[in-house]
Amino acid sequence: MERAEKIQKLCEKMNVSEQEADAALRACNDDILDAALYLEALGRVRMPSGGYYQETPNMDRGPQAAPQRHASESFGEALRRFGRWFVDVVKKGMINYLEVRKNGETTFRIPLTIFVILLFTPLLPAIVVLMIIGLFLDYGYHFAGPNLKENGACNRAAAGCSNVARDIKSSFAEGANGANGNGANGGEGGNGGFGGEGGNGGCC
Repeated sequence: MERAEKIQKLCEKMNVSEQEADAALRACNDDILDAALYLEALGRVRMPSGGYYQETPNMDRGPQAAPQRHASESFGEALRRFGRWFVDVVKKGMINYLEVRKNGETTFRIPLTIFVILLFTPLLPAIVVLMIIGLFLDYGYHFAGPNLKENGACNRAAAGCSNVARDIKSSFAEGANGANGNGANGGEGGNGGFGGEGGNGGCC
């Protein structure tokens, strides 16, 4: 049935204007039955001049049928949108990687999807410990892939962690060197003191 015929039938059966019939069809994907119920649910149906209105046999569903159907379609569409989004995220995660680097060379890489899945397993504590140890062994972490920027937020955060680890190592190294230097100076002073005491003894 052509759209113009559907509009005409709605105007005749539901006693509405062509504009209202057209709007109802657009809202119901050109389904004339749903459009009729949609108009009833909105209270747009006007009584005919004869003083009564009678539904045709193929329009005997209750006035609540249209809203319920549209609600279910909206929920289903939301589920489909979520499914498409989830699949897209998984696909992107499989072509973008977390790389473990040392001296500018990549020694290990893992897809981000797999890495995120591992974070929700009992292996999480071990992964965190290994990553921290890697930082102190001069390993760095880098996010690479077609959907990740070289200087994006993730890589800036990873570089910041590497800098913190280097600063901690440097502070420990400086502290150790200072302790060794103080010990050596103390030893020299002790020898000089013993020598001075020996000289005094000779004079007496």
